[in-house]
Amino acid sequence: MNRVFSALALAALLTPAVMYSTPASAAEVSGNVTLASDYSFRGISQTTRDPAIQGGFDVAYESGFYIGTWASTVNYGTSGVLEWDLYVGWSGEIAEGVGIDLTAIQFEYPSEGAADYQEYAVSLSFGNASLGLVYSPEYLGEGGESFIYPNAGYSFALNDDVSVDLSVGINMSDDPAFFSDGVSDEDTYIDYSVVLNVPVGGIDLGMGVYGTDVDDQYCGNDCESRFILSLSKSL
Repeated sequence: MNRVFSALALAALLTPAVMYSTPASAAEVSGNVTLASDYSFRGISQTTRDPAIQGGFDVAYESGFYIGTWASTVNYGTSGVLEWDLYVGWSGEIAEGVGIDLTAIQFEYPSEGAADYQEYAVSLSFGNASLGLVYSPEYLGEGGESFIYPNAGYSFALNDDVSVDLSVGINMSDDPAFFSDGVSDEDTYIDYSVVLNVPVGGIDLGMGVYGTDVDDQYCGNDCESRFILSLSKSL
């Protein structure tokens, strides 16, 4: 768990610096809670296609710095029942109409310490479009291979309330057997999602299709295209 303390220490060191450079009243605290029919991470179910409860909160400052945490139930068929993420970052505008977001994320699995790992992400936004790149030195836990994830997204409004989010990413590992069925290996796969967002009585209703181009032989129906329903509430 040393990396948990490292992530918390980074956040603890950064927060006072941000607060001294920005009036305390400029700090904005927000939270969220979600009930989803499945937890999909880069196109793959983390709950064997069972429902998940998720939630988190963020503290953001006018300077652009932010810290936060997020957690979700998971089901890996072993002792893993919880994913807990800690992150710190900065977002701002680097040119007219061009935004940037830099984030460091610590992924924690309290009952499976060897699965803990870090990611570092950068993304650029251009109006409704975004381009991003994620890097992990030890993807999916200690001893894991390095991993990069170029990704793109696009959002557009159908009316004043309803919107659609599109995303696609390429998962690329240095491990030639990133996916293996015992006969053939794959080190790269594509994931995608199309999500319709509708506000209903103060609740954000998400209806989406998530999936990958991974053959079912590698990870069963956890990788195939599927419909996911979510109910989210901002706090």
